[in-house]
Amino acid sequence: MRFRTVVKIGVGLSVLLFCLGVAFYSFVSISDAEKGNDVNMFSLVPDDCYGVLDTDNIAYYTSEFPRMSYAVDLENLHHSELINNILNDITEYTSVNTHGLSNQIKRLMISFHSSDTTKDVIAYFKITSGARQFVLDILRQKYGSSITAKTEEYRGKKIEIYPLGKTANFLSVLCGEGYIIVSYHKSLIERVIDAIKDGTSLENDLVFSKHQFKKSANYLTFYGRTASFPYLGEGHNHVWSEFDLHLNSDVLYLSGSMYQPDSCLQDIESRMSHIVPLSEDSVLIVSGREKVDSCIIHAMSLPHTMIFDECLSNLSRDASYIMVADMNKVAQDPKSYSPYIPDFICRNINLFRSFIMSSQVTEVNGRFSHIYVFTYKE
Repeated sequence: MRFRTVVKIGVGLSVLLFCLGVAFYSFVSISDAEKGNDVNMFSLVPDDCYGVLDTDNIAYYTSEFPRMSYAVDLENLHHSELINNILNDITEYTSVNTHGLSNQIKRLMISFHSSDTTKDVIAYFKITSGARQFVLDILRQKYGSSITAKTEEYRGKKIEIYPLGKTANFLSVLCGEGYIIVSYHKSLIERVIDAIKDGTSLENDLVFSKHQFKKSANYLTFYGRTASFPYLGEGHNHVWSEFDLHLNSDVLYLSGSMYQPDSCLQDIESRMSHIVPLSEDSVLIVSGREKVDSCIIHAMSLPHTMIFDECLSNLSRDASYIMVADMNKVAQDPKSYSPYIPDFICRNINLFRSFIMSSQVTEVNGRFSHIYVFTYKE
């Protein structure tokens, strides 16, 4: 599956969090000493997912975003269900929060699966203790004190299924030592149990498992079954990329690396070296380290009268590939540029019209790292 839309990630996240009534303000960083030897959360995620969103402090991002100068232009993203269903309804769950919710949640992960519906997701909460009671208390806050669960057993594990008030939805819950897993679909919870029992989780994915490293506090990362940009990964299903989100007053950017099996390396290197250069008004694509170096040196020698030129000058001369594009130009014909831009941007191109995108991919000894910088034009 390709890297899906940011909006879909937001909606998918809100679907499950809203069911539980978990407010973003309740998520806090936990120090290493407090975390102890907790379960490896990736050992719970079925390896057939196409992406995973992972954060230790989602509140940090939701509180910082409105302060950015480009927040108004991205208001369709900022004011999606993700915000409306959770932040705006925080007062409904005050009693839950005052009972120490912020001290119970250590980490949140969302895995995305094969369907295009926003309900085809699984949420994983790393917690301290009291998992079952924690879920039950929140559900009673939202759907009434009389809510009761139906229990079903699957491969020796108990799945609790809660009716969600007068809606047609049900929430399936799996509680374990140090975690709670929830989904609208019991079948997805069963796939989690299969992954645990059969060793078919992301922890055992031969590519994914080799590249999991400790992150600093306040991170938000999307792991996608995709290449740094679509063209590089065509025909390869075992390529993964990570995208770490960073915010700045006038800039937002994604950074990370691409991970691929050795069998794909030669083809990816060949694809990189055979990218046809493109130089036209407001769009530039250059591949090959020497060509990139020459292009950036030339840009640095010119007076920076436009943001486009400044963005080009700020790229690394050591990059193997660069692209600089006025996203308003790209929005006029997104299909022509889609091989070189992550799918979530192309699908929501109008959200990015007010930005210059400058991207680079750098290869060092078969390892590809990427950066996507979105500079606000206004």
